[in-house]
Amino acid sequence: MTSPSEKSRLKNAINAACEVAKQQGLKFDEAVVLQDRSNLVVHLRPAPVVARIATTTGTVRFGDTWFAQEVAVASYLTAAGAPVVSPTNLIQPVPHQHNGLVLSFWDFVEEINELPDATITGLALRECHEALLDFEGELTVLDPLSESENMLFSLISQGAFSPRDSQMLQAVNHKLKSRFQQLQLPMQPLHGDSNFSNVLNTTRGVLWTDWEDTFIGHIAWDIACLIASSHVFGTDIERAAAALIGYGLAIDNDLLDLFLEARNFQTALWNFIIGQKNPQSLERLEGRLRWFRQRFCT
Repeated sequence: MTSPSEKSRLKNAINAACEVAKQQGLKFDEAVVLQDRSNLVVHLRPAPVVARIATTTGTVRFGDTWFAQEVAVASYLTAAGAPVVSPTNLIQPVPHQHNGLVLSFWDFVEEINELPDATITGLALRECHEALLDFEGELTVLDPLSESENMLFSLISQGAFSPRDSQMLQAVNHKLKSRFQQLQLPMQPLHGDSNFSNVLNTTRGVLWTDWEDTFIGHIAWDIACLIASSHVFGTDIERAAAALIGYGLAIDNDLLDLFLEARNFQTALWNFIIGQKNPQSLERLEGRLRWFRQRFCT
C-alpha cells in the first residue's frame, strides 16, 4: 500500500513534470509513470517525451549540476552516433527546476519485451567510452569516492548502521581512499552507473541511458558497475560474463576487485537511502553488507 507521504511525493513530482512541459509548449494527454527508483521517470503520452525528476536523488545531491552534465554528455554522444537515449529536441535541452525539483526531458523509446543481448550491451558500452574520449565538457574526477564518503558519515550520524557495520564501512572507505590515491591509471569520461538497469532493449537497438553519474575515472569503474551484482548475489553470472566478452578488454583481476569493492561500497549506501521507500533495496543492502563482512570481519 502506498503511504500518504509517498502519494504526495509522486503527485508533486508528476505535477512538476507536467507544468514544466506545458510551459515549454509540449502538448500531451497524460503522464504515465515508467519507473520510480532514485529518479521518477514519466512518459508524457502520446508525445515522444519522457521526464526524469530527481526525487530520491534530489535528497542527496543539490542544485542541477549533475543533471546538466548528463544532458551535455548524452547530447554529445547522440551527435557522435553512440548508442544512447537522447535528450528531446521538443523541450529546451537543459535541466529545469520547479517547486524544488530538478527535471530533464528525453526522447521516448519503445522498449522490446526481452532483455538486451548481454554481448551487445558490453559492446555498446565500449562504443560510448570510445566516443567519450574526445568529450571536452567539464566533469568531476573520481566523484563517487568523495560522494560516498560524505554519504557514509551522514548515514552513520543518523544511526543507519549497527556500530559493527559502521566501523567496517569506515574501514572500507579508508582502504579505498588509500588505494585510489596510489593508483596511476589512464582516465576518461565514464558512464558512472553502467549496470544492466540502465541499458534498454528498444526498437532502435540496445541503448544506454541515465548518464547523471558521469565523471572522469578509469574504465574499470564502469566494468565493475556492469558485473558487481553478479559477484555479490551470484545472479546473472553468465550475463555479466557475456557483457565482458562484448566489451572486449581484459582487466587485471586485482585492479578489478578493487573497483568492485568501490562500486559495492557506493551502492550499499544508496541501497539504504532508496530503501526508505523501497524495502527490496534494504534486502540488497544486507546482501552487500554480508559480502563486506566476509572480506573485512574474518
